[in-house]
Amino acid sequence: MAYSSLKVHEIVESSVNHAWSVPEFQRGFVWKATQVRDLAESLWLDYPIGSVLVWDSSSRQVGVEERTVVDAQTPTKWLVDGQQRTTALCILSGRRPYWWLDGEDWNDKLRSYDIRFDIDAKEEPYFFVSNAALRRTKTSRYVPVHDLMVLDPQKEQDQQKLQALAKQIKIEGLCDGMDAMEVYARLERLRKIRDREVVAITVGHDLEEVVEIFARLNSKGTRVTEADIYLGVVAARNGGWVREHFLPFVRKLEERGFDLSPNRLFQSLTAVGAKRIRYKQVNDAFWNADAIAPAWKRTQVSWDYVLNWLATYGITTNEILPSDAVFITAVALFDKFQQVNKSLAFEWLLQALRYGRYSASAATSLDEDLKEIETATTAQEALEGMRGRIRAIEPFVADDFLRDYSDARFGRLLLFLLMFRNKAEDWDSTRNRLAFTGNELTPAFAPQFHHIFPRRFLAPGEAEEAKAGITSEQIEALANIAIIGASVNIRISNKNPLAYFAKYDIDTKRRKQQFIEGEVDQMVPEKYVSWLQVRAARLAEEANLFIDELRSAKTELPLAE
Repeated sequence: MAYSSLKVHEIVESSVNHAWSVPEFQRGFVWKATQVRDLAESLWLDYPIGSVLVWDSSSRQVGVEERTVVDAQTPTKWLVDGQQRTTALCILSGRRPYWWLDGEDWNDKLRSYDIRFDIDAKEEPYFFVSNAALRRTKTSRYVPVHDLMVLDPQKEQDQQKLQALAKQIKIEGLCDGMDAMEVYARLERLRKIRDREVVAITVGHDLEEVVEIFARLNSKGTRVTEADIYLGVVAARNGGWVREHFLPFVRKLEERGFDLSPNRLFQSLTAVGAKRIRYKQVNDAFWNADAIAPAWKRTQVSWDYVLNWLATYGITTNEILPSDAVFITAVALFDKFQQVNKSLAFEWLLQALRYGRYSASAATSLDEDLKEIETATTAQEALEGMRGRIRAIEPFVADDFLRDYSDARFGRLLLFLLMFRNKAEDWDSTRNRLAFTGNELTPAFAPQFHHIFPRRFLAPGEAEEAKAGITSEQIEALANIAIIGASVNIRISNKNPLAYFAKYDIDTKRRKQQFIEGEVDQMVPEKYVSWLQVRAARLAEEANLFIDELRSAKTELPLAE
C-alpha cells in the first residue's frame, strides 16, 4: 500500500484520458448538484476532501470489466473509492471522465450542475447552483467555476483571460472596496482549486481483497453490502455479464413497476443456482461463467413467472408489499417446481407477510424457506412446510382493521386485495375497475388510501372531537379507509362524505363494492364509531373468506403459463 499526493487537475486528467477507469461493481454518479457545490466550497476554503483509493492491477493476472465501453488503451489503475468526488471534480472542470456512460448526456449534466462563484460575496455562501434566471443575468458577478478550473497558470493567454475578467468585474461596479488587482487575486484563489492536493492510496491486492476493502469504506454514510462484493467478483470473472445481462434485467423489472435493489435480485440468483442466500456459503465455482449463465437464465424465467402470478391478484408494484425478501422464496419455489398451486402459494405469501416473517433475521427465515423447497418433492409439500414455520395462524378479527392504517403495511395490502377481489370500481369518472385502465391491468399501480370520513369532517376541532367521542386512532383506522386511484384522491381531499359522494357519483353500488354499508352520506360524527365497528367486522369476515378461498383452491398453475 502506497500513499501519494495528487493535484486536482492531475486527478481530472487521469479520469479524462483513461489512465484510470472504474470497475463494474461501482455504482454510477449519484451526487446531487448541492453536493458538487459543497465540494467546490471545501476546496476554496482549503478544507480536506478525503482520499481516493486506487487499485494497481498491473501485477495481477485478472481481467477486470469496466462500467463503460473500452478502447485500445487498457488501464491498470482503477478508482475503487472516490468515484463520486472524482466525477464531481471533472464536472467542476467541465471535462467528461472516460467512464461516463454514453447513454447519459454529459452536456445536460453540466447544465444542471453549473456551479457559480459569487465574486461579490463578502461572506458565505460563496458558491451557488446556477439556474435559468441566474444564467440570464447580464453580469460577471457569478463566475462559472469550470471557466477558471481549466485555466493553466503556466500559459500566458490564461493569465490574460484572468486579468481581463478582473477588469470587467470592476467596470461593472462589483467588488466595492477592492481594486482590480485584489479582484484578480480572488479569482486566482478560485483557479488554484485545480492545484489543491488530494491524498491517493494505491493498493495492489487481489480483486476479492479490493472489493472487501471497498465494502469496509463508508461514503456519505452508505456502506457497500456483501452482495456488492460478490457482484464485483462475478463482474471480474465474467466480463460484461453485469453490464449486458444483470443490470438490464434490473431496469426491466423497474419498467414493470418493481423497483428492487440489485442486491435483492442477486440474492434470488444464488437462491436459484446455489440454494443459498449467504454468499460465503456458496461454492466458489458458482461465480464462474459456466455456473452463473444457466442459473441466471432460470432466475429470469422464474422472476417473470412470479410477477405474472402476482398480477393475477392486482399486484403490479413492490411498493405495496411489506417486504421484498418474500420474492427470494417465491422465485426459488417457482424455479424448482413446474406445477404450483398459485392460490396456496399466495395464501402462504400473505401469512408470511402478515406475521412479519422477514422483518427481522430475514436471512435465517430465507435459509429455512430454501431448505423446505430443496427437500420437498412437490410444491404443496414445500408450501405446507414453510407455512408451518409461521407462528400459530389465527382468523382475522375486527380489531385487525381498527389499527392505524399508516402503521399497518400488511393491513393496507390486505385492504387493497379485498377490494381487487371484489372487483371494486375506482371513484373517478371512468368507472374503471380498480387497478385497471380500460380492460388492461395498470402497470405499477399504487393504490391511494383515502379516509372515507376525512379527518376534518370527524374532528374539526378538539372540542368537537371530544363531544363526538372520537379518538385519533379511530379516525386513522383501516376500517375508515377506501382504496381509490390517485386522481380522484386529490380532488376529494377533506370534503364531507355527503358532499363528495354526490359530486363524484359514488353511489350505493360503488360503496358496497368496498364494503361501505349504511346511509353514510347522511351520517353525523356521533354515529361514526358504531359504523366503524360494523365495517371492521365486515372486513374481517371478507378477509377470512378470502383466505379460505385460497386454501381450498385446487388449481395448479404450470410454469409455462
